[in-house]
Amino acid sequence: MDTAVTPLDFPPLARFRFLLTARDPVRLPDYPGSAWRGLLGHGLRRTACVTRQPTCGGCLLRRTCAYSTLFETPAMPHRPGYTALPHPFVLDIDPTAPRRYEPGETFSLTVHLIGAAIAQAPYLIHALTLAGRLGFGRARAGFELARVERETAPGSHDWLDVYEADEGAYHALETAPLAAPPAPARVEMRVVTPLRIKRAGHFVGARDLTAADLVQALYRRLRILSQLYGETDAAFDLHEAARQTTALRLDPSALTWHEWTRYSTRQDTLMQFGGLIGEVRLEGPSLPAIWPALWLGQWTHLGKGTAFGLGGYRIRVEGSERRSTADGMTTQACAKR
Repeated sequence: MDTAVTPLDFPPLARFRFLLTARDPVRLPDYPGSAWRGLLGHGLRRTACVTRQPTCGGCLLRRTCAYSTLFETPAMPHRPGYTALPHPFVLDIDPTAPRRYEPGETFSLTVHLIGAAIAQAPYLIHALTLAGRLGFGRARAGFELARVERETAPGSHDWLDVYEADEGAYHALETAPLAAPPAPARVEMRVVTPLRIKRAGHFVGARDLTAADLVQALYRRLRILSQLYGETDAAFDLHEAARQTTALRLDPSALTWHEWTRYSTRQDTLMQFGGLIGEVRLEGPSLPAIWPALWLGQWTHLGKGTAFGLGGYRIRVEGSERRSTADGMTTQACAKR
């Protein structure tokens, strides 16, 4: 195994964990990513929008408003050619967390912010505070934001308090440079939220996934995030990714297709958001070359629907007993703090 860490040419990235206390009985859907996105977006729009226009189109503040830059990311003149831009945030949903909370019980939401969006964390704190007053779902189940933690570096499992509701002050932390740990000989990817990768216009099924599908989708996402929210266009070369996949072996036998249906308020219709769930083993001579991107993808997610928390995965290095968890805190774990 390699012994050196690899600095990453990627925008700053920070993980925030919002600790919430149920005021009413809270009932989350089986996959709560869409509900969380809607609740957070609604609260942020009420918090940040000063014009109260029905849409962001044509607004003079669109490129500086916290809501539009996070949830309706505008096209950037210096980055032409992009129509559907990836947002500078990711909802990191823990699929193993409970879905029911009684009054007084604590639960959490983890959000990853990329680039300049890190400085907008106070807007999210205010938005989630407001959202808790408005209530969750049709029952308007209320909750309170107790505190916010930030991980000192992605994957470090070292969380520091940056906001206490009783104190009311936000303490910004310096963002540590991103660096991937030493490359292993083989890895196991544990896909925890539906992974949606397209090939030739169609979503790839459980038995059809190849190393090329996975690596090129990963490099494509990391590259566009680097271009939009960083200072470089050179990182994560797609031609290099294609070359490396020829010496990479992928075993998709432990993957299954998981169907997820969500209701779109904007389109007033049910939408299918199925994807791959399970485990993928990767090994081969080119694994060290793609390892930094593979490690980084844990915090950016992969494929379609990342703003809803889809495409989330964690890596286990084979031969090691330590597993990288989704860092979602259960009710019991939160209550002990």
